[in-house]
Amino acid sequence: MPVKKDIILTWLKRIQNSELSVSQFFSQYTVPFSRSQYFVYKKKLAESGIDGLVDQRINGGNRKINRSEEAFLQGYVAGGGSIIPEDIQKLLKNQFNCEVTLTTIKRKLGKIVPNQPLAKIGRPLSKSAKIMYNPLGGFELLVAIAYYLEWPQRTTDAITHALDELKTEALNQNCQQVDLEGRNRLGQFTSSYNQRLDVRKNRFASVSEKRKHKNWTSLKLIQALDHTISKKSLAVLSLPIVTGNGRVRTVNLAQGQSLGHFCGFNYKQETLSRFLSELKYLGVSSFLLSELPKFWRKCWGSEFNKHSGPLLCYYIDGNTKALWSSERVKQNKVTMLGRVMGCLEQVFVHDGLGNPIYFETYSGHAPVGEYVLSLFEKIETTILEVPSSNTHVLRVLIMDSANNSVKTIRAFAAQDKYHFITPLDSNQFKEQRERRRSYPVRYSSGDAMLRDTEIELEDSAETGYLISVRAVLIDWDNGKRTVLITNIPNQKVDAHEIVSSYFRRWPAEELQFREQKATVSLNRVAGYGKKEVENKRVKEALNKLEIKKNFFTNKLAKPLEKINHHNEKIAKLIPKERRLRAKTTITDGKRVVPNEIRTQFEKCRQKIRHHELAIKAIETTYSKDLATLRKTSKEWLRLQGKETVFEADVELDQILTYYRASLVHICAYFIKHFLGGESISMVMFFHRVVQLEARIIDTNNERNVVLQNNQQDPVMMASLASALEKLNLLAIRGNNKKIYRFQIDQS
Repeated sequence: MPVKKDIILTWLKRIQNSELSVSQFFSQYTVPFSRSQYFVYKKKLAESGIDGLVDQRINGGNRKINRSEEAFLQGYVAGGGSIIPEDIQKLLKNQFNCEVTLTTIKRKLGKIVPNQPLAKIGRPLSKSAKIMYNPLGGFELLVAIAYYLEWPQRTTDAITHALDELKTEALNQNCQQVDLEGRNRLGQFTSSYNQRLDVRKNRFASVSEKRKHKNWTSLKLIQALDHTISKKSLAVLSLPIVTGNGRVRTVNLAQGQSLGHFCGFNYKQETLSRFLSELKYLGVSSFLLSELPKFWRKCWGSEFNKHSGPLLCYYIDGNTKALWSSERVKQNKVTMLGRVMGCLEQVFVHDGLGNPIYFETYSGHAPVGEYVLSLFEKIETTILEVPSSNTHVLRVLIMDSANNSVKTIRAFAAQDKYHFITPLDSNQFKEQRERRRSYPVRYSSGDAMLRDTEIELEDSAETGYLISVRAVLIDWDNGKRTVLITNIPNQKVDAHEIVSSYFRRWPAEELQFREQKATVSLNRVAGYGKKEVENKRVKEALNKLEIKKNFFTNKLAKPLEKINHHNEKIAKLIPKERRLRAKTTITDGKRVVPNEIRTQFEKCRQKIRHHELAIKAIETTYSKDLATLRKTSKEWLRLQGKETVFEADVELDQILTYYRASLVHICAYFIKHFLGGESISMVMFFHRVVQLEARIIDTNNERNVVLQNNQQDPVMMASLASALEKLNLLAIRGNNKKIYRFQIDQS
């Protein structure tokens, strides 16, 4: 029976006056109508008042079959009556004046006659397969690999784990009423919302500040199902492919329609932007970063069982991304642009195969050398010793010359788990600092002579603090010299292995890293907010400059007083000279002074010159101190207003970099295990495989992907045919549990 209007009105008031959200209220209380019906009643109440709550149906809606009617049906069927749903519908109408749907009758007959096949109702289902075309059909291979490696589920588990930890605390702290200012009666934002002063002021504020006042109950992510998070994660993973630049803002363009093939739903820009924004507000980047080393272990753990040699190398590298901002943000040198400017800097840890294990993002300069050991503390559970190795393997961190500070070397000297290899700049090595050196030997892997030595280095941050370190001098046949320093004892590893390990950096890591940045948009900066922080370096410099300026100002008090006196005299004479100068004329490049003002004009100029010579005499006497004071004052003025600097948020950038780094692993895994590990750059892999067009034949149980045959690239087509055979043997189940089947179109 329909709910009475007074009951409806009572419950509407209770729900509206409750501090709980609508979903929470319906989960805690037994309401006589559904959550969706609540919004219908609310709309009718706003439009038509209390009268709108009256049920307009005269005879009521469809009823359920009660016990007496069910007993009648049991006797009717037992007596051999017709079990066609349409006939029973008419019978119930005539006998009991009961109107029910065919679906209700069919469900009830299924209980009464469970083994009796019932007549089909409605139009028969089409058994023909659905055929679609995907211009980026080659990416279906990587989506299948992602499902095979359980990446969607692993990412979803990391996000839901973060939600489980944050949900209770966040909801308890942020259960305030929704701010309705600037919204219409349906709760939708209007243009007046953007004109609010607080909204305009905090539009680009730091996420840490916005998070304090966030209404967490408004986030869709909290109530999202696992398969929804999985689909959206696959959509974000596909962004570098479907947009070409990894930006969400271009999802609505033509190539963005491919998302419907990759993740099962054609998401729009607004949906993905909100998904990433909610991940940012919830602060899930730390959970995703901890998942990346585990995913790396699943992909490449078996590869390190084949490792041979005394050194297990890990490469440390940075990725500096230009940050264009009108605000004064933290700066560093952006190598790709050749200028010092605002930036975000990422520190990547790569394995010996060139795959990213872990990363962290910093605003401005990343203190790589200072925090490199702490990075490895976070991932050391996934980089255990090689199981099949019979000898102890030295784990070596190979870094560039930006990380060779004495502070870093001292940090490595305080532990014995990790070792390092890094080069010295040419101005950092002096032969007189050598403690001992060996005889030169020929480099076995190149045109150079090697010499093992030990040198002393002084800590620039602590004057007089010395540290000795092993160095390898490499004198190349072309006359150049390279100096490598390391803390690996020469009793364990000789100079040949150290030099070879360092110079394998280019093919093993830097070359691949360059390809990865070009293909998965690692150089793109995601959306960010800014937080104003104290610039300690500038503040310390200002304090020192102010002390120095005050000292010289007091020291030169009398000379400065005399100079100021002469300057005041000059300032009074200048207006008079200007008036007289205006009466003169310039002819053929020379000044012509009228006779009536000549004497007055010359006398005024002589007085000004007299004061200028007096100032010059004073400055000559105190030249050194005055030069120091002026230089100090100029620097002090330059730093005024720079006591604070804006620090960019890195939360969203780390989230997107997690997805991009995961895509790198998936691509590398497919190349290694399905294309036979052939030498191919990631850029060429995208051009030759990922961008192949495909015909998709979708059935109830299978997703058949027929890739277009590129007759101009028979070598890759042959390799790809072999890879597809391996994939088909795995019977990978993807979206909606359909099995992937791949083939190349031979027509």
